[in-house]
Amino acid sequence: MNLLVQSDDYGFTKGVTLGILDAIDNGIITCTGLFVNMGESSKFAAEKMKDYPDTCFGIDFNIVSGPCVADPKLIPNLVDENGMFIKSTVRYADPRFSKEGDNGELWPYEEVLIEIRAQFQKYIELTGRKPEYLHNHSITAFAKEYVRAITDLSKETGVIYSRDIRAKYQFGGMKGSWNIKPFSIENQLKTSALEYVKEHADEMLEFDYAALGGHAAFVDSELFKWTTYTIIRCKDHEMYTSDFMKEWIKKNNVKLISYRDLK
Repeated sequence: MNLLVQSDDYGFTKGVTLGILDAIDNGIITCTGLFVNMGESSKFAAEKMKDYPDTCFGIDFNIVSGPCVADPKLIPNLVDENGMFIKSTVRYADPRFSKEGDNGELWPYEEVLIEIRAQFQKYIELTGRKPEYLHNHSITAFAKEYVRAITDLSKETGVIYSRDIRAKYQFGGMKGSWNIKPFSIENQLKTSALEYVKEHADEMLEFDYAALGGHAAFVDSELFKWTTYTIIRCKDHEMYTSDFMKEWIKKNNVKLISYRDLK
């Protein structure tokens, strides 16, 4: 069985970056996607990439946290008066939001495409190369136009979209998730990614290709400024670096892969 191990939000904060890098050094992560819009944190993360030639680095298109990359005047429906992205928690409370709809009013296709194009170019500016894959962030289930924009940018740039390539190879995974919504501190404290994976890891063996995803991090104070998804990240780090996962991979002759292996 081939297992792709991904940790998202690289560059979100310095703590997130260092946590992911530690889980690459001491764990099983093979892929991570850069947030390019987080100023010095993104620059720090991009610089560190040079020390990890064997890791597959993509881009996570972030349009719900922090400052935009494009001219805010071109994307008025995505940002507030200060050019900061409107958070997903605010969107979900918007009377126009629907769990069943495509929410094109909240995340209009043309504006999303302008922003993710700008983020794609920012990635090249920061790293000197194209990302190895494109990846969505946070709102995928509720923003069809966001997904369509990434799909179109993938065709435009020739860089694979994680969602499409996983569908091509018929990726599977564990049933359910260890995440408990809403992401209150209390819920996050009582969650254990490691215990969940111990119980469900063998479900991945049913597939030729499986993916294990999460959000490893060392939790710093800056993270609380941008997201409610905080404490649980160190639980993901624990799982990625656990002896259990390393031994499970060895015991079941699992091959660790990245998006590089799927091109």
